[in-house]
Amino acid sequence: MRIGINATFASERHNGTTTFVDGILRCLRAHGHEALVYSSSERYALLEGVTLRKTPASLADGRGSATMRRFAWMQACLPRRLKRDGVELFFAPNVEALLWSPVPQIVTVHDLIPLFYPAESPRQRHYYKYVLPHILRASLRTLVVSQHTRRDVIQQYGLDAGRVNVVYNSLREDLLDDSVGAKPEGLGSCPYFLFVGTFSPRKNLETVIRAFARTHSEVPEKLVVVAYPDRWQDSIRRLAKELGVLQKVEFYSGLKNAELKFLYRNATALFLLSEYEGFGYPPLEAMASGTPAIVSDSTSLAEVVGDAGIQLFHRDADGAAVAMRRLSGDSTYRDTFRDKGKLRAGQFRWLNRMEQIGQVLISPLNQTALHSCPLGVAE
Repeated sequence: MRIGINATFASERHNGTTTFVDGILRCLRAHGHEALVYSSSERYALLEGVTLRKTPASLADGRGSATMRRFAWMQACLPRRLKRDGVELFFAPNVEALLWSPVPQIVTVHDLIPLFYPAESPRQRHYYKYVLPHILRASLRTLVVSQHTRRDVIQQYGLDAGRVNVVYNSLREDLLDDSVGAKPEGLGSCPYFLFVGTFSPRKNLETVIRAFARTHSEVPEKLVVVAYPDRWQDSIRRLAKELGVLQKVEFYSGLKNAELKFLYRNATALFLLSEYEGFGYPPLEAMASGTPAIVSDSTSLAEVVGDAGIQLFHRDADGAAVAMRRLSGDSTYRDTFRDKGKLRAGQFRWLNRMEQIGQVLISPLNQTALHSCPLGVAE
């Protein structure tokens, strides 16, 4: 089958959606299907079994105007290109899809952050509220990346549950090999706790900072924060300064995959106490690297981590402080979660998704909708 994939948004900046696209392409190639990727990124031209269909570079990445340009280009130009290229199925790895598609269309919803947290994504809120419902109802099937997101999508958009299928995100394979990665410049040799995410209030980095402030004089660890600068960064820095720990918090952004791998592999533990996530890559990547993950007990994080990590209420600074002390001082306790985490993370490999993706993506014209169960094993 000739399958067209939208990657007009893709740039050289790596994120969870590009990881998702890479995994889908790997599965399609393994099944012998032809993948046409619509993108300006040359990275797709280097993949065996993938044909790059170049799109304007001005559509890639960015916010605001680039997003609007993408939407206009996709609605006006992409349907004609799909027909010209003989595409039999169009797959959107995120919510950027067609209001009218000349071929069957499958759309992926990773989360509903713009609906639930409009201050974080104010421009996308209207798209999720007024445009996305029409796209999903006109699509053959909707893919979601967790059971939690599946429930949200069905409830918010009134979709037929039989047409909403879970395909869990999966790991970058390089996180599962034995290489150590590359040490970020300036990291030093001090042990550290790790946070990977954004400065958005939804991520609850504030709780992690407060927990660290209660323990920093008792443990040797510093706190390493990996997040791109945004409008909330200054408030986090002010909080760390007010609590007297700013000098023990290090901030990084724009790291290469090898540098992030090093941070995961050498951290004492990763903390992500988000109030809401559609999936949550950092805990899974930490566990794959042998690092214990401490996550909030709500939304998809608990679903992904299971009993292989420590689960806390997202505002529980006292509980996070207790976890920091014990993980820092008790190597046996730490090793227990290292072993359980690696075992759990091993279940989230694209190799384990091959058959499922073949059923819900590669053979979508089958009128029998396949339901999902935990970890993407077909019922």
